[in-house]
Amino acid sequence: MKKIGIFYFSGTGNTEIIARLLVEPYKRSQVEVELFRIEDVVNHKKTSVINDFDLIGVGHPVLGFGASGITDQFAQMLPSCPGKKAFVFKTASSPHYLNQGASDRVVQIMEAKGYRVFHNSIIAMPCNLFIKYDDQLNKQLYQAAVKKVEHIVTDTLNEQEQHLKINGILSKLLRVLYYGEEHYGAQYFAKGLAASANCTHCKKCVRDCPTNNISEVEDGISFGSNCIWCMRCIYACPNHAIKAKHLSGCVLDPYTGGFNIDQLLNNPQIDGNYVTEKSKGYYKHFIKYFSEAE
Repeated sequence: MKKIGIFYFSGTGNTEIIARLLVEPYKRSQVEVELFRIEDVVNHKKTSVINDFDLIGVGHPVLGFGASGITDQFAQMLPSCPGKKAFVFKTASSPHYLNQGASDRVVQIMEAKGYRVFHNSIIAMPCNLFIKYDDQLNKQLYQAAVKKVEHIVTDTLNEQEQHLKINGILSKLLRVLYYGEEHYGAQYFAKGLAASANCTHCKKCVRDCPTNNISEVEDGISFGSNCIWCMRCIYACPNHAIKAKHLSGCVLDPYTGGFNIDQLLNNPQIDGNYVTEKSKGYYKHFIKYFSEAE
């Protein structure tokens, strides 16, 4: 039986949704699948033997046009495996051309180690920063993602080549913007984080922070500067107790994607038919994406 290892980083849950959706269609094809959270590997909480797998997948969200430092770090930790087949997938609020190069650094690192990254895809999921999509669109994106996942499984099992290309100069410029956002924007954002009176000291944020940036101190919860702006602590807090003082406009309230998407999927009053062939403006570029998911 063929074995696939899927390694993913997910800030607010969108990429984890895709990673888990991949499991069932692979299993229907008599493929054994094992999922690994990238931060567990990076933080040495879980080990994996790459040679155990016939194929590996690496998934990440697009954070500031990049894959996030923790995903790059994971790629750097991978052992050399000449000829090992691999694919990458990323989630973003839009399938726009600008997001297509977000995996480039990860792919470059892997290929330098001998991996044959033959498939690269992007899946649009609910936006989790600054712009709150209508719940109908969030549901529509999830429904399209289910179909996109089927295509990814078929393509990767058949070793169908798919590469996302972006202009080289533009890629370098976006890389600079990504570096600035993750290293400077995230630090500034983290300095303004604080737990409100709603905090019950359950320490979920402490346990779940992928960079170990949150700790419990005598008088409450402390936030360091090793933040990557993934938003997990804010959106996954069961008591909505973590508040942002700096760049507070980036926080969506309520956020109905990622970890919270079940409330949309189980609501029959939300029909998931937001973008149509008549859509204009920003949402017009989704028309082609949805048609390709069919």
